[in-house]
Parts: sequence; C-alpha cells; structure tokens
Amino acid sequence: LRSHVQPGRTQREGVLRASGYGDGGEEMIALPDSGPWKRIERIGDAVLLLGDCLEILPTLPRVDAVITDPPYAIPTVVAQGRTVTRNLGDMSIVETAMRVYLGAAWERMTSAGRIFVFCDGTSYPVIFRTLYSEFQTAMLVWDKGQIGMGREFRKSHELIIHGWRVDTPTFSDGKGRADVLKFQPVASEIRVHPAQKPDGLLVELVRPSGATILDPFMGSGTTGVACANLGRKFIGIEIEPKYFDIACERITNAYRQERLFA
Repeated sequence: LRSHVQPGRTQREGVLRASGYGDGGEEMIALPDSGPWKRIERIGDAVLLLGDCLEILPTLPRVDAVITDPPYAIPTVVAQGRTVTRNLGDMSIVETAMRVYLGAAWERMTSAGRIFVFCDGTSYPVIFRTLYSEFQTAMLVWDKGQIGMGREFRKSHELIIHGWRVDTPTFSDGKGRADVLKFQPVASEIRVHPAQKPDGLLVELVRPSGATILDPFMGSGTTGVACANLGRKFIGIEIEPKYFDIACERITNAYRQERLFA
C-alpha cells in the first residue's frame, strides 16, 4: 500500500498509472525516486512529495486538474506604534505570487484541464485576474452553515474559483449542481490543519475533474483523501514536514477503508 523513498537511495523508477481523460485509455506516468523533493511517498494511486512546489512542479507529468488552497493572506505593514497600513499596492504582491505559483501548476495541466482555487473576498479579485486570461471562470461558494469570527456580519463562507478551458469536457452524471456547496467545517477538536476542508467538499470538486489530480499546496491531504475515495490518481506537494506526515497518514487510512463515495 505504501512505499517510502529518501532521495538518492535508489535509481529505480516508481510508476504511477493514470487513466486518459475522457478516452478510457491508459498512459504510464513515471516519477523517479530521486528529484527536487526531500521525500517521496507512494500510497495506493497517490504520489506525495515533500518540498518546494516551485522546484517540483516543472518535473511532474501532465494532470487533468489542479485543486488547491494556496496561502493567500494579504500583506500589511506594521509601523512603529503598531499602526496597520493598508495599501492597494499590497494586492500586486499577492497577484505576482499567485501568477508564479498557480502558473507553474496549470502548466502541468492538459489542454482539457480544469482548476479549483480556494480564496476569500479580499484575495478573490487577485486570483480572478491571475486566471482570467487562461480560463473561463465561475465563482463557487462554500456555505459553512455557521458563522465564524469577525465583526457585526461574520463570515460563514469561503469562495472557490473554478476555471476551465475550451476543450474541457462538460461533466454530467445526471445531477444538477448548485454553485453553493453546503458542508459543515471540520470541528476544531479534530482539525489537524488550520485551513483543513471537509472531505465531502473536496469530493464534490474532484468528481468532475478527470483521472489525475494535482494539489501543489497539499496541507493535511484532504484532496488526496477525496481522490482515494473516488478512485482517482493524486499528486500532492507539501513543504512543511509536519503536515506532509499528517497527509501521508490520512491518505493511507483512506485507502484502508471501504470507499465512502460512489
């Protein structure tokens, strides 16, 4: 079920099999045991890589979709006396970062691929501008069903930008889908990552996304858990060893359980 390889320990190649998107075919996707990652784990149909996604992404094979929750906090400048300075120019910093990170990710997508990016109301305009010239876009809303922290009107949702290309096939399983996805957030007492998403929410995003899914900001591995539950291939990248280990454990457990979603 699971194999662990430290870089440089062997020269043999591990092979990840992935179904062709929409044609029922298969192609072999090979990832060497050594590369620009500190560790590689193969768990079922998932390949997990510990390291910097900007170094790793150019070495990856093509994927059908990118589903990710990147760090999107808007920077502020704290002056003497702890006065917070907000400037519209801050947005350009985030936009530049998003173009670099997301651009490197979507370069790995096929011409028929799609992308889902989590964001909030402040970062949405930046990520929208980043994707606009490459994709047709729509906004999805994750309705958490409860209020969080804030002022008078507290957040009870997060936003998700859905991007697709002209050649991206229209997914249809006979069910109409609303652009508001209602899922309770992960309870704080069982949350293993500050930005952890509920498994069912990621299942809804993975379902129309083809055979092989990439998450360059894997975190605790929820995208990989959803892929395991739906029988999809998964490539995940995480830079923080603590969360990489958590993702490995969660995805291993997902493969050990009976498939939860059809």
